[in-house]
Amino acid sequence: MRHSRRFVTDGLLGFLLLALTGMVPWAGEARAAEEFIEGNYWALIIGIDKYSALAEDKQLQSARKDAEAVAVVLRNRYGFAQERMIELYDEAATRKAVFKAFSNLRRELTGKDSLFVYFAGHGAYEGRIEKHNEIGFWMLADSEEPSIDPSSSIQNTQIRDFFVGYPARHIFLVSDAFFSAKLVGKTSALVRGKDAARMLYKDKSRWVLTSGKSFPEPDLADKSKKGHSVFAWHLVKLLEANTAPYLLGADIVELLAVRVSNEKQGKLPRSAPIIAAGDEGGQFVFQLLPEFRKDDEAEKARLEAEKGAEKAKAAARDKVRLDTEKAKVDAAQKELEELERELKKAEEALKKGK
Repeated sequence: MRHSRRFVTDGLLGFLLLALTGMVPWAGEARAAEEFIEGNYWALIIGIDKYSALAEDKQLQSARKDAEAVAVVLRNRYGFAQERMIELYDEAATRKAVFKAFSNLRRELTGKDSLFVYFAGHGAYEGRIEKHNEIGFWMLADSEEPSIDPSSSIQNTQIRDFFVGYPARHIFLVSDAFFSAKLVGKTSALVRGKDAARMLYKDKSRWVLTSGKSFPEPDLADKSKKGHSVFAWHLVKLLEANTAPYLLGADIVELLAVRVSNEKQGKLPRSAPIIAAGDEGGQFVFQLLPEFRKDDEAEKARLEAEKGAEKAKAAARDKVRLDTEKAKVDAAQKELEELERELKKAEEALKKGK
């Protein structure tokens, strides 16, 4: 009897060990069914405060800090490996260094990989946005003003052209600086539901999220943001707060747009596929490390509740603004009516005087 119990116990322990190490067929299949991310995650992070060819009043204060914060959250919560992260800050982010980084990525990326690119620094453009003929630039650490030497910067179209040649499955570009609107396409309704991330991961994507600013603008009066730009602050906070195993780039866009636009100086970010860059309708999928994950359905409900709460706040502010405007109109109307009565009395008095 003792021998029988020991045999059963040892057998059960051995079976559990096999399952944990993936040697039992169904255990490996179960994990494979859940984890659908195939390739590696790469990142190119650029943050520039110091511009050697620009005047003192053109130096920035938050770009490097913002970029470093994004890099930290990608490593700590989303498992981006240090050896697959290219970080260029201030004087290291020269035009030559940035071009070299983009060129090296072409050789390193595979067809299963995902690339995240973040730029914080000066943006500029030539032409007229209203005529849709503007040429957008990223100004790098050694760039001169585009009006003096446009070749010292990197054009938005050049960045797009690099992406065209990349074999990566997904590319998500986040620009806290000007990025030409003529390179941004139109969004369409995305697949939603339990398997949305899995389905959207399959097809290629080439998306851009832009702050709409010419350069990062920290709210210096708002100590709660610790000198970060409004855009970067909310982006990092969203990435830190997420507990869903998989987070779509589009989900970040929706929440970020509401949060930033609610700020007093906020400008609505814009996000969509990059035109003529090879987008096939997919989505960049952020994969949260297991230790930070919570129940998927509960997280979705939380995200939806947050969206609803933010929209409700915006609606409440709009109502207050409309009520204030209505009160002003009503007061003006009453004043006009009073003037009309006074005018009528004056006319009647004038007639009686005659």
